[in-house]
Amino acid sequence: MKQYFYLVTTPESLIASHLSPFDFGNYLSVGTKKRTHGQNIFFEIDPEKMKDIPYAYLEKELIPYANGEPKRSVFFSIYRCLEQTPLAALKNLYLSTDDGKVLELPSSYFEETETDETHLYQQFNPITTRVASKLNPGRFIQFLTDSSKPVSAPKVFFTELLLNELAFDPNASLNNLPYPNPDHLRDCLIKLQETKGKRTKTVLRFMQDDLNYRTIKTGFFIGEKERFLFYPFPSMNELEGKFYSWWRSALTQHF
Repeated sequence: MKQYFYLVTTPESLIASHLSPFDFGNYLSVGTKKRTHGQNIFFEIDPEKMKDIPYAYLEKELIPYANGEPKRSVFFSIYRCLEQTPLAALKNLYLSTDDGKVLELPSSYFEETETDETHLYQQFNPITTRVASKLNPGRFIQFLTDSSKPVSAPKVFFTELLLNELAFDPNASLNNLPYPNPDHLRDCLIKLQETKGKRTKTVLRFMQDDLNYRTIKTGFFIGEKERFLFYPFPSMNELEGKFYSWWRSALTQHF
């Protein structure tokens, strides 16, 4: 059977499987008997661009079941997985809903722009802090992965979330933004705007629930220093047309 390799971010792990990405995403979210339910975010990876994959171990463990069914998952790392995965090894990104619908996101070019807007970033690895920042995504990555500072990370993975009018005016209406504790969010944006020289402000110390996919603004970023990959989130027209089944699932809390 064909072998696939995945970097799963929820939680962080490296997994080998006989399942293709869409089947693997469905398996992660709902299991084999549909008795477990949960959102998952993962990358397919190119094993030829990885180091130290334990092929001898996988040769013994990644084998079909006696009845011929494919082996669904074999963990081969659960520690510092993002750090040990080169950007060059990352293929497409996949988002699964809590009932197992899977969306595929290829990487694309991201044009950096300098504006006065405030950004809202939800981090996934190596920490799950939600942060408001004056830095655009590329500069935010450089800021967090600057190893000359006492607080840094080798690599970061995050998504940019919608702020709408709040990105320019922290006193604006939230309208339909579904964030918990909106008054706290507004206070953080005001503090960031009023404090000279401050570039980031923590909004949530850790991610408490699944990501609300409808809050994604631009897409997902993974990078280190001056290098990063961008996985754009589909436009609303694409979500309501080409990806309607996934989008309908993403908007519904099933369990």
